[in-house]
Amino acid sequence: MWRGWIVESTPVQSRAKSRGRTAKLERPAILETGSIIAAALASSAPAGAVSPVSGTWVAELGSQQGLPSDRYVVKDGIYSCESCQPRRRYPADGRPHAVAGAPGTSESVAIVDGAAISTRIVQPDLDRTTRMRVARDGRTATYVSIDRRRGISGPLRTEYLARRVAPGPTGSHAVSGTWQGVRYVSVPVRLRTTILTERGDALSYWSGSGYSYTARYGGPFVPIEGPYDGGISVSVRKDGPYRVVETRRRGSRDVQVRTYAVAPDGRRMEMATTDLATGTTFRVTARRR
Repeated sequence: MWRGWIVESTPVQSRAKSRGRTAKLERPAILETGSIIAAALASSAPAGAVSPVSGTWVAELGSQQGLPSDRYVVKDGIYSCESCQPRRRYPADGRPHAVAGAPGTSESVAIVDGAAISTRIVQPDLDRTTRMRVARDGRTATYVSIDRRRGISGPLRTEYLARRVAPGPTGSHAVSGTWQGVRYVSVPVRLRTTILTERGDALSYWSGSGYSYTARYGGPFVPIEGPYDGGISVSVRKDGPYRVVETRRRGSRDVQVRTYAVAPDGRRMEMATTDLATGTTFRVTARRR
């Protein structure tokens, strides 16, 4: 019921809580230098081919802007998420329920106590458990998600904070209402890592969660490889030497636009991700490693 780290997620079946947004209740120091990251770094642009965009970029949590709001209701033993895509409604009985419109995805919701609920999302490549707990004053809520992903060793823990902007209906559980995202408190470095490599007129993309593609600037949409359910494709265009615009599409419908804008000194890059269904834009600054 909570959204995951926005920069590494694409609206595949629902907005995770992976701003998630995967189901709504999802949200997850030296860089982890596993074999996958090392291989990606080894394949970066050849010496002499200077590109402001190419590099390993790690998003900084202190730079977040533009988190969205979410709305849930738990009442009379029924859970509903009105901000999920697609919307969902089923018993909060701790049992897995198929997510309509998301083949191979199930979600269970359990009431922990009067101030908390727990959800579990299961997909072929992801098992995510999230606990949302409302503070004693009822004004804020903390989400803690534990991800287990195929091909990644060990669990990934993400923590997210939201504030209440509207109450739930009379007689509903404390988590009910509208919650405005405040910030990601912690996100694993791996999930905050993006590797971009320019070669000629093409861009290669790799994220720490295992998604990747290579697309030609101004060329056709190409599929994104990785733990998606399929149907997600991407096109890229160059808007000057320091800026790349990426459009993601599901089927025939554009769902997300992301821009990568490198600062003139080449040390930082702003990543702005716009959800075309809601019009909200999440911005974060990444530092070159």
